[in-house]
Amino acid sequence: MLITSFFSLALLGTSPAQAGNGVDHYVIPVQLDAAATPGPKFDAARCRGIADLSSKAQPMFQQKENGEWECSYLLDYTETGHTPSVFIQIRGVEPGRWSSFRLKLNFGSILSRQALGGRAASIVYTLIGDQTPLRELGVTLAGGRDFELLFNGMSLKYKQERFDKTRFNLSGTNAPNPNKETTEQ
Repeated sequence: MLITSFFSLALLGTSPAQAGNGVDHYVIPVQLDAAATPGPKFDAARCRGIADLSSKAQPMFQQKENGEWECSYLLDYTETGHTPSVFIQIRGVEPGRWSSFRLKLNFGSILSRQALGGRAASIVYTLIGDQTPLRELGVTLAGGRDFELLFNGMSLKYKQERFDKTRFNLSGTNAPNPNKETTEQ
């Protein structure tokens, strides 16, 4: 069965025509229709699966008795003069289904921007699937352009930290499962 969903995308940037007008950004809304495809189930095994094989650090999965859980992971990349890293935090309020995530990207050189952007994109695709309205997510993240994206009951927000051009936050939320009450009854 094909379910049609509404996509909304807003990209923030600076328009050359607005450069002298005191306007520092503009919003470009984009609307698309696409089929809804839920992301895969997220559990302790999938948390372990986000590990970088070249790193000694391993993701940590914690689950509470009430079904809430968290997967967290800090991945450092060695580089001369600056230590690029990505901190990953994924949370859920019911087993197997994530409710929010946060990726803190600390970029170094241009090469580390590409590597971290690609790594962050692969984590996001693990959570939401690859059927997104933003195709080249890794390139977009490496480019450092703020955006907000809403689709299939999920939201993504990417924003530079206030006074640091090398640090960015990517956060996502997943709407509560509408079938949860009907499956529990």
